[in-house]
Amino acid sequence: MPKAPSIEDHFTQIETAITALEEAELPLEQALERYESGLKAVRQARGLLDRYTARLDELRGDDKNPDGEA
Repeated sequence: MPKAPSIEDHFTQIETAITALEEAELPLEQALERYESGLKAVRQARGLLDRYTARLDELRGDDKNPDGEA
């Protein structure tokens, strides 16, 4: 079973997409593909960060009321 990409893997993919879009004179189709792959990596990294944040909050016991009070 393949290993799930780490947050660092997603960041590398984002940086690669940005570099390619900034430095290369890509045809429109390739530029769109790079943009899409970067955007997908951003969404996946954000999902991981949200899970890590929820996990840390749980470990710290940061269960807050809906109106933000402890």
